[in-house]
Amino acid sequence: MIEKVVKTKYATITYRSDGIIHVHFLDHLLILEESKEIFKVIRENSPWDICPLYISGETFSGMDKESKAFFASEEVLKHCSSVAVLVRNIGQKILTNFYFKLIKSKTPTRFFSAESEAIKWSLNYKDVILSEREN
Repeated sequence: MIEKVVKTKYATITYRSDGIIHVHFLDHLLILEESKEIFKVIRENSPWDICPLYISGETFSGMDKESKAFFASEEVLKHCSSVAVLVRNIGQKILTNFYFKLIKSKTPTRFFSAESEAIKWSLNYKDVILSEREN
């Protein structure tokens, strides 16, 4: 597969040739409608039903409470074999850690300070299918 990049107003979505979807959020505080639109674009363009998701963002990217709940919902996570989040500073790390404790997902989820580590970890979940995750 050739890498495919789709740009939205608030995110750049890369369908990587290694089977990972990378969502890079731009400097913006997302509201629920924008989050749903980004997810719609991700799903419409994804060649995979379930795959690892790698998330990164700019310094001031974020989302409101409703967006966080949406991205933590089964509607979204059923398409993620894992979720890796790149955090760039201690503030992002604290917020991400708090978020992970709130969602208590069956989907393996971790944060990383280096992109290479996030990708390496995500590749462990490249071939995981939903039925395996539910057991």
